[in-house]
Amino acid sequence: MSIERVFHCDGPDCDRHVRTTHIRSPHFLTVSEGADIESHFCGWDCLLRFAADKPPEEVVPAEISD
Repeated sequence: MSIERVFHCDGPDCDRHVRTTHIRSPHFLTVSEGADIESHFCGWDCLLRFAADKPPEEVVPAEISD
């Protein structure tokens, strides 16, 4: 017995999906945000359109002591 999963693209205005028996889709890009949040994209164009709506993350480097 196998479990079939359906992954839908989280990109804006994209209705692509894929059915697979794998835990992760081999045909989709998976982006993890934290421990429990995952987004799936059918390609780099959908990923970049999705990311364009997100505010940039500010990274403050730690002080390096000698």
